[in-house]
Amino acid sequence: MKKGIKKKSRAKSFELETITNYLLFPILMVLLTNVFYLNWPSNPFISFTGSIIFWYLFAETSFKRSNYFKLHRTYRYVAFSVITMGIILNAAFSYFLSPNYVVSLSPIFLCVTILTILMGYEEGLASGLYLAFMTTTINNFSIEDFVILSVVALFSALLTRKILRRINIARAGFEVGIIFLSIRIIDYLFNMKFNTMDLAFSFLNPVISSIIAVGIIPYIEYVSRIYSDVGLLELGNLSHPLLKELSLNAPGTYYHSVAIANLAEAAAEMIGANAVLARVASYFHDIGKSRRPQYFTENQREINPHDGLTPSMSSLVISEHVKLGVELARKYRLPLLVEDIIREHHGTRVKKYFYHKAKSFGDANIENFRYPGPKPQFKESGIIMLADSVEAAFKSLKDPSLGKIKELVEDIVNGIYNERQLDQSGLNLSDLEEIIDAFTRVLVNTSQSRIEYPKEKVEKVVISDENRNRKPNSKDNRS
Repeated sequence: MKKGIKKKSRAKSFELETITNYLLFPILMVLLTNVFYLNWPSNPFISFTGSIIFWYLFAETSFKRSNYFKLHRTYRYVAFSVITMGIILNAAFSYFLSPNYVVSLSPIFLCVTILTILMGYEEGLASGLYLAFMTTTINNFSIEDFVILSVVALFSALLTRKILRRINIARAGFEVGIIFLSIRIIDYLFNMKFNTMDLAFSFLNPVISSIIAVGIIPYIEYVSRIYSDVGLLELGNLSHPLLKELSLNAPGTYYHSVAIANLAEAAAEMIGANAVLARVASYFHDIGKSRRPQYFTENQREINPHDGLTPSMSSLVISEHVKLGVELARKYRLPLLVEDIIREHHGTRVKKYFYHKAKSFGDANIENFRYPGPKPQFKESGIIMLADSVEAAFKSLKDPSLGKIKELVEDIVNGIYNERQLDQSGLNLSDLEEIIDAFTRVLVNTSQSRIEYPKEKVEKVVISDENRNRKPNSKDNRS
């Protein structure tokens, strides 16, 4: 009975969400366009129908293709908020200034820039095209205005994608301002009329919007936990309190994470995934180990606390670092995708050492020795799962050569693939082949030996306490 109730409630919530996404939101945008006039649209049928159609064709279609929108509703909420802001600004400029300036003052660059930097090129462009249509509803659905604003949206998305420095946002604003001004001048030449104020607004709008974007994006990142590549780079500069704590409490884990970052970044670049996310998430993926570092082999010296625990208890302690990592990610407001990777980087794999140890004592249920999961849900998460296992296995490889390293990487990647851990990650066999090549190249470069320098006699001016107190041996006496 309870299961039936749950299914019904889920179906109702899904129905309501679908209606909101496809109908209610675009209808609300039409109403907000006329909110300051407190009247009905001049052509209600075209306004409402056009808003629904354009929303579905552009924005909703791009959102459905994004895996991140499926993972977190926050992405949709941020997109809704930014587009709503653009609609309200359009309405305010039209009401308080003049409808004649609605095109040159349209906040398309601001909205497209924010969404492109935070979510991606396709999402930013699609939202810009929708805003371009909604702006034309104020000026009697001018096709000319729609084309002009669509070109501005296109260049705004092109020039702000894959930005790694905030100064580049200001540069993009200046460049789009020049493009916008040029288009308006050409438009005026064809129509044989000029409006100096309108031309000034066309240039200054993207320039000023870029300054606003630089200031507002960090606040959106903090509140929504959706980070741009710029925000991720600032987060991953190794001076973050969590990384400092990890380096002090669990130095072995810290250096393990740095090594994984090199592997993950190279693999992500190779397959076209987000290399910045892969590197930064690698730094934070094991932050839960800073709470009980002595239970993990990379931080142990001589004493192994697992010797005094049952295999099932050891399994629980090891699994706990995932839960603690997620709690720390939420406390310090790390990006949502980084939290996902902390949760997913072990998937539902079995802790084989403790499982086989339990089997040696008697029957053991394999399910009790699995990580809680879920399995990796996107490419960067899958890459880090692979890099984690490869880096750990590489440490135990004696006399590493190109052949041995390649064989080791292939065995681990194939093993994880055969365990069906990558089924939901979006990684295909072609990606895995390129990941193997990237991992092998990085590990070969890491294991290359340096030439041996000739020894020279050096006068000791600094002597450690241990050597100072050491008793001279027979050779010392003879000398």
